[in-house]
Amino acid sequence: MEIDIKDWGKTPTGEDVKLFTITNSQDNSVALTNYGATWVSAIVPDSNGNKADIVLGFPNLEAYLSDTCYIGTTVGRYANRIENAQFSIEGQVYKLSANVAPHILHGGEVGINQSVWDYEIHDKGITFKTASPDGDQGFPGNIQIEVNYVWTDKNELDINFRVKTDKPTHINLTNHVYFNLKGDDSVIHNQVLKVYSDYYLSMKEGSIVSGEFRPVKDTPFDFTTAKPIGRDINADDDQLKLAGGYDHTFVLKRKNDKVLALAAEAYDPSSGRALEVYTTYPSIHLYAGNFLESTWNGKNGKLYGKREAFCLEAQYMPNTPNQLAFPSSVLYPGQEYNQLIRFKFK
Repeated sequence: MEIDIKDWGKTPTGEDVKLFTITNSQDNSVALTNYGATWVSAIVPDSNGNKADIVLGFPNLEAYLSDTCYIGTTVGRYANRIENAQFSIEGQVYKLSANVAPHILHGGEVGINQSVWDYEIHDKGITFKTASPDGDQGFPGNIQIEVNYVWTDKNELDINFRVKTDKPTHINLTNHVYFNLKGDDSVIHNQVLKVYSDYYLSMKEGSIVSGEFRPVKDTPFDFTTAKPIGRDINADDDQLKLAGGYDHTFVLKRKNDKVLALAAEAYDPSSGRALEVYTTYPSIHLYAGNFLESTWNGKNGKLYGKREAFCLEAQYMPNTPNQLAFPSSVLYPGQEYNQLIRFKFK
């Protein structure tokens, strides 16, 4: 395992940012930066051994500073949306930063994706560390966050999220990586997906989950048997119309909570590249790049456009703080938040 470190510029406030490239024994690599604990690239072979970068990202720090799509970043304190930007814990109401008014998305106006993280190099990868003070974006508790990235010789990237707090608070961290397994700027409609879920969460206006678990059977949301992402994406369906395509959370089949289990598989027939996603989280969010627009200059001068990538964001369910039937995302003092996502490339 080799780790290359290079200076990648400074933020407007003068903080140093680094770019880390980890190369395994197969000569395949991932790149990461301590700005937002962000996943920048993944260069892996196709079925003929031809390598390409299958993760969306930007060529420089400046582009990440202006990104509004959370490309590759660690998002939180709470990934996805919380309705009306508020919740209560033990009778205390907390009003949050309503960055998509009246709701909050991915942690608020200034989420942890906009922080420059401390880092530690270890023999298997990199651990990024940051802190968020009590009241940050309205959330209670001083919290300490660690995100540990491990890139293996089996072409697996493990992302382990750990958090401690001094007050009860809600935590939901994920990585907002965008994939195009073909490794180019084509739409992802022909890339094939399977999700290990019998139910998805319906949404209402504002992309807020309603609390209803809808069966996927006989709907466009049925990925229990692998199918192209684009097969049903434009179907005459109220949920697809509401979100402009897939932007929905799937409830995972799980035998045991917090045990690593296969959540989703993706495959690109043209290149032969495949991806497996494992997680300890109770749900996974599929986003088909419905609102990517050709305004972001990506790597090699690419313009990222609508549906040219997809996200598989393992996480707690959206709006869990206001849905008591969902698995709880409350973290208490003395506990440690500990969740894992594994991306395996084949």
